[in-house]
Amino acid sequence: MKVPALLQGESRTRLLQGIALGAVATVAIGFIWGGWVTSERARIMSVAAETSGRMSILVPLCVAQFTAADGAIARFKTTSVYSKENLVSETVRNVASTSMDYSLAKACVSAIDLELAKTATKS
Repeated sequence: MKVPALLQGESRTRLLQGIALGAVATVAIGFIWGGWVTSERARIMSVAAETSGRMSILVPLCVAQFTAADGAIARFKTTSVYSKENLVSETVRNVASTSMDYSLAKACVSAIDLELAKTATKS
C-alpha cells in the first residue's frame, strides 16, 4: 500500500506543524475570546454567585430585624463607623437560620445606612 504524498517527507512535517499550531491557536483563542475558564476560576465564579444570591436575600431580612429591635436605630446613629458591624452582629444573631458573619454584618450596615439616608431625605 502506497502512503499518500501528503504524509511523506516535507509535506508530512508541514502537516504536523499545522495541526500543532491549529491546536495551540484554538486553545489560546478559546481562553482569550471564547470565554473558556479553568476549573478553579469556575469554582470562584460559582462561590461569588452563591454569596451574591445569599446576600440579596439575607440583607433585607437583617435590616428588617435590626430596625424592629427596640432602640437599635438610636444606638446605630450614635455608634462609631468602625463599631457598627459589631452592633449589628450583637443585635441580630441569626437571619433566616443563618448565623451572622462579618460579610453579612458589613452588608447589613451598608443597607441600614442607605435606609436611614432615604428616610432622612423624605422628612
